[in-house]
Amino acid sequence: MTFNVLPGASDMLDVIERYKRLYTGLVYDIMDEMGLPNQSLATDLRPLRDDMVIAGPAFTVQGISDPVGDPGLRERRIKMFGDMRHPCIDVRDCGFDTRVAHYGEMNAVLGSAKGVVGAVIDGGIRDSGLILKMNFPCFRRYHSPVEAVARWSYYRWQQPITLRGSMSATVTCRPGDFMFGDIDGVLVIPQERAIEVLRLAEEHAATETRARAEFADPTKDAEEVYGRYKKL
Repeated sequence: MTFNVLPGASDMLDVIERYKRLYTGLVYDIMDEMGLPNQSLATDLRPLRDDMVIAGPAFTVQGISDPVGDPGLRERRIKMFGDMRHPCIDVRDCGFDTRVAHYGEMNAVLGSAKGVVGAVIDGGIRDSGLILKMNFPCFRRYHSPVEAVARWSYYRWQQPITLRGSMSATVTCRPGDFMFGDIDGVLVIPQERAIEVLRLAEEHAATETRARAEFADPTKDAEEVYGRYKKL
């Protein structure tokens, strides 16, 4: 995947840090104005801790129910993690399963070693206390102590996946689409629009900063300030 990185932004890490200085409400508004209103994931996808933020290109994983046990699970998992590259977000389509934990501490440990900088699990997690101790950014739908082995397994990865949406029933996430999430939710930003969204969001954020300062100034006429910033 190739990003059209702005001049002066040396690599994807710079893009990630710039996104992290923003917030999802602002970025969503920009995408809405650009005709991309359906890129917000389901509202019950929440961060494991409220201050966790994720930003980075998606490494997509699709799983399926596995009632008999995948005999090649260990090898498949090792191959999958071996394909991950820094920096990426582990994004999992869990097939609408609501029974088991699709992610746990060992996934976070293996992923971190391969350069994963966060996870979005459209399903369940376990070992939550251990993941919190790692300070590993993780978004999930629910918690479950139930092991996934012989109940759910990896099907394929680095293919387009389907995640549950908030403004639409589902959101397609492709390998390399830019994931951005905070306490308010998670956005899937099409990779070919990620830099454009970033530029516009940064411009809007700068305007918001000026507006906040003026609204907070008791010497300023609030109606006059509002008139200049009413589009915010």
